[in-house]
Amino acid sequence: MYQTYSILQKLWLFIKLFTPMCITQFSLIGGTFIAIFLTGQYSTIDLAGVATGYNLWLLFYIFAQGTLLGITPIISQLLGAKKTDDISTIFYQGLYIGTGLACIILIIGLLGLRPLLTALNLEPAAAEVCISYLKAFAIGLFPLLWVNTLRNTVDSHGLTHYSMAIVFTSFIVNVFLNYSLIFGHFGFPEIGGVGAGYGIAGACWTNFILFSLVLLLHPKLKGYRIFKDFSKPSFHYIREQLHIGIPIGFSIFLEASIFSIAGLLMVHFGSAVVAAHQSVISFTNVFYCLPLSIAMASTIAVAYELGAGRKQEAIQYSYISRILAIVLAIMICTFTFTNMDAIADLFTNDDEVYKLIYSFLGYGVFFSAIDAIGTPLQGILRAYKDVKVVLYISLVSYWGVCFPTAYILAKNPNYGPFGVWIGLLSSVLVAGILFTWRTWYIQCKQK
Repeated sequence: MYQTYSILQKLWLFIKLFTPMCITQFSLIGGTFIAIFLTGQYSTIDLAGVATGYNLWLLFYIFAQGTLLGITPIISQLLGAKKTDDISTIFYQGLYIGTGLACIILIIGLLGLRPLLTALNLEPAAAEVCISYLKAFAIGLFPLLWVNTLRNTVDSHGLTHYSMAIVFTSFIVNVFLNYSLIFGHFGFPEIGGVGAGYGIAGACWTNFILFSLVLLLHPKLKGYRIFKDFSKPSFHYIREQLHIGIPIGFSIFLEASIFSIAGLLMVHFGSAVVAAHQSVISFTNVFYCLPLSIAMASTIAVAYELGAGRKQEAIQYSYISRILAIVLAIMICTFTFTNMDAIADLFTNDDEVYKLIYSFLGYGVFFSAIDAIGTPLQGILRAYKDVKVVLYISLVSYWGVCFPTAYILAKNPNYGPFGVWIGLLSSVLVAGILFTWRTWYIQCKQK
């Protein structure tokens, strides 16, 4: 990050910041996309098991990931203010928080997984796949959460191209392990959907090792002497990160939990509906990389300018991000509506699942377009450390609007599984309106 003096310079810097982050997010989410795609080619039962397991661990991981995002605006504002002495200490508190969150997730999984699957009435064969998939994934749980702190530290320094290269490498590892273990190629055993869990675990360890090397060796980062001079847990810095991170974590959790709840509601309509729904969710997740990357780049750029005391420049970056998000939303709609047949055919060989995917895609495209406009606003608000209101908006939108709408319509025979998608659409529409209002209000106060 560096100071810019014109809109064109800001646009160019934002694109340089956003592009590697976008490729990074494509690689992260692409691993899940490939896992769902390959598992669907293997069998519908395995896909239902992996899809259910994915929705369950994502529910907890998203909260943990959001909580660990609290480090990004802290480091970005310190860099903008040229105050870097405390960065290494802040980094270690992020690792301690990640370790604690991983332990909590592991304990919840050990105690509650089987009772939950029993309560959901998931088909026994799919339930066994789900349990084995999550056991394999658990091998990479700790490095998965540690990497959030490592990557956020690297990205806060504007070194997003390193994250891009590392995550793309882990994506290749993930795809190789998925293909090899699901189908039994290259001398590996054929273990079906469980192989997707080992693929994620392998990618998590790859990320952790490579990000650690960057922090140890890069000229901009090695001065912090991370992994050389250890810092003890500091209540002051842990509290600061949690003060920002927990509202972010809960707001993201409230949003992501609705998608997981939606996937779990689909369980009652059978394995074919679960498989089709998860296929469309995986497709929309790929496009979610675009607004998510804009949001993350917005947090870094806007927080950097706020840390330097340049409030007007921070507002200019926020408008750049919002205009870019609108352009991308138009592109998402155009691409999806002109390729619905090919997209549906990509995920399955089953005619019943194909028809369901095609039907769900119409809802999915509008969902992605609306979300592409609203998501970047959350990144802007995080830069202002205005995280509590984001939490309240998420609570109202996703649980006050989406959940009751989806639940009531899903129980109505006239809507069935399509009622779940109507609930999802209603939530992102309300959230987008409220986030737009809050961003306008905060920036008017800053002028």
